[in-house]
Amino acid sequence: MKLREMELLVRIAETGSMTLAARQLHLTPAAVSAAVRRIEDDLGLRIFERTTRTLHPTEEGLVVIACCEDVLDRWQRTLDEAKGPRVGLAGTVHLSAPTDTTYQVLESLVVALCTEHPALRVVLSTSDMVQHLHRDAIDLATRYGALHDSTLSARTLAVSPRVLVASPAYLDQWGIPDTPQSLLGHRCLTLHLANVPAVSWQMHRGDESHTVHIESPLCGDGFLARRWAVAGMGIAFKSLFDVIDELESGSLVRVLPDYAGDTLGIHAVFPSRRFQPTRVRTVAAAIADRCAARAARCQAWLAR
Repeated sequence: MKLREMELLVRIAETGSMTLAARQLHLTPAAVSAAVRRIEDDLGLRIFERTTRTLHPTEEGLVVIACCEDVLDRWQRTLDEAKGPRVGLAGTVHLSAPTDTTYQVLESLVVALCTEHPALRVVLSTSDMVQHLHRDAIDLATRYGALHDSTLSARTLAVSPRVLVASPAYLDQWGIPDTPQSLLGHRCLTLHLANVPAVSWQMHRGDESHTVHIESPLCGDGFLARRWAVAGMGIAFKSLFDVIDELESGSLVRVLPDYAGDTLGIHAVFPSRRFQPTRVRTVAAAIADRCAARAARCQAWLAR
């Protein structure tokens, strides 16, 4: 079996769709279907069970696909070792990140990497929606919070609490809340996560826990919530990691400083535990360095 055919079988298994695999590999669905039939005929095995609605590997297919993954992994390692440091970074990295992480951390970093490595191409997808890494052919994503998909490989980049923030102008006009419940008398800015407004704010002070249900006139992604807060539109409940620039500059100040939300992990997530090409590992390492520096600023700000 050829390497290209092995990659085809792995892509079909990962995406669960011949059509999506065809799109990722720049083939037609008919060509993919014909290739799978040819491979099955050559092996004398049925690799995928197909119905009008579903596609999944057979037991024999799982064995074949696992072997293909191992071969592709070893081949990628061989190429990386053979090329070594004499060859600059080249090829495409598909990167996905939340909106605020993109504009706060990744925007300038991606420009710097592509300037340093002219043969490197980074395709950056920006959304607070959680993308399916296999289906959307994402090489690397940054994500907040708990990770539930055991098929993914992850590395923690930073941890940060959620904090309440507002602009000085807003607080001068509308006053400073002194308890979590007093937030109900204020204009609050909520996040739109997975098509659902996050209107339940949970915060802690020592052993106390408080939940406030917010009626928000403005609800958007993380980037918009931060921008609206800076513009004096209301109080936002954001990761400290996202608002450290504004807190340091004074364009935002912390509200109810004795209270904080749950600590959120920020992770670099890969579509599998297979060996990653040098270009993906280099981009991931650069993101990790940038996030570590930002997390250190957050810790220093909290310690003041």
